[in-house]
Amino acid sequence: MPNAGAYCCHEYLTVMAPWSAPSHLLLGNWCPRADRADPIALLQTQEAQRISWLVPVRHARMAQNPFAYYRGAPVVMAADLGTAPSSGLEVQLCGDAHLFNFGFYASPERALLFDINDFDETARGPFEWDVKRLVASLVIAARSLGLPPSWQERIARRAARAYRKAIRRLADTPWLEVWSHRFDMTAYVREIRHEPFRRYLEQVTERARHRDSRQAVRKLCEPAPDGSLRIRHDPPLIWRHAEIPPDWLENEQPLEERVASTYATYLASLRPETRRLLDCFRIADTANKAVGVGSIGTRCSIGLFLGPREDDILVLQSKQAEPSVLAPYATSPAPDHQGQRVVEGQRLMQTVSDLYLGWTTNAHGEQLYWRHFRDWKGSVELEALDAEGLRTYGKLCAAVLAKAHARSGDRVAIATYLGESRSFDAAMTAFATAYADQSDADYRQLLQAISTGRLSTSTVF
Repeated sequence: MPNAGAYCCHEYLTVMAPWSAPSHLLLGNWCPRADRADPIALLQTQEAQRISWLVPVRHARMAQNPFAYYRGAPVVMAADLGTAPSSGLEVQLCGDAHLFNFGFYASPERALLFDINDFDETARGPFEWDVKRLVASLVIAARSLGLPPSWQERIARRAARAYRKAIRRLADTPWLEVWSHRFDMTAYVREIRHEPFRRYLEQVTERARHRDSRQAVRKLCEPAPDGSLRIRHDPPLIWRHAEIPPDWLENEQPLEERVASTYATYLASLRPETRRLLDCFRIADTANKAVGVGSIGTRCSIGLFLGPREDDILVLQSKQAEPSVLAPYATSPAPDHQGQRVVEGQRLMQTVSDLYLGWTTNAHGEQLYWRHFRDWKGSVELEALDAEGLRTYGKLCAAVLAKAHARSGDRVAIATYLGESRSFDAAMTAFATAYADQSDADYRQLLQAISTGRLSTSTVF
């Protein structure tokens, strides 16, 4: 049931059942509560357990522009969404469905696919939380490109409409077809009418096909004095575990034993055939590697794996899995192991998932998930898009999001709730515009916190 009292300036609205069409208007309103949490305090609470020397890097990355702030602050929007009216129609959420958490990757049979590609915040919750995160990111992106308000609204509205229409199509599709539905980028690119965006995607997808473990090794590794291959030590963003001073470590267990124990637990979470594949590889080196914006400061590592041949090279990534930012507001339980939560959420939302997805716990008790570091992974760059390109890309992301929600929720109920009118599209557009204003204000608050010394920052980012 929606919580009509959550919005301070809409007390006249009555609580309506999730099936009531006018509730679209309720979902579209944004007015911060009088007791809205301080966004800087939320970030600081989240950072309390993170690697201290990387927290200033996080602030520096978030301070680059309003979109970088939005990417790094899902905890702030989670607090806003979690106390707002909702449809009550739950799905497996991405939890951080902004524009650039969608991208390209390779299927096991080597087809280039497009899907959601970040699940750190995945949880069950109302479907519109993801939609709101996406459409607001589109408005912020449009502003970053200097597009006028009319285009900002048009881009958000078309994305909401694409989501609604995709859900309705999937509601009329046999379940087995819904479950196997995927976005083959080769076929999709050929059908794009906007020529500049089509040419750009052709370039992006071609580059993605060259992003693999060998490319990662060329970029991140170097020969050791004995001629073997090792990860390049480049602190503070890349720090070989073998180079960490012993007095920094709380656990006195030798590095090799810690890595072996963590790896063994990871293997146990994989399917038997994947374990058989990895039996032919050995761990050659490991390192901490800072990644992303919101993830900076969590324990993120890469492992170099070498096989029986010189050209058998594999790079895996482990990431610390903290509780989802949506956890305080979710009504459905998640697995106790946060890495398992991420992996199971990804497998449920993606049509085809990474062969190497698994979870483990390290010697310090931190819960992790593992995945392929690079396997034809790629994404678009905002600066390369024009207005029509952003509109087209937003529609693609919205359709992909609808597919993920259809796999994990009641697609017929959601389609019925959305209906055939454009009221949902208008509501999401209104929310996106208003929340983009809120995010801009929060970004200015971040800059002020940095300038006054409340938050530290770094010149290395």
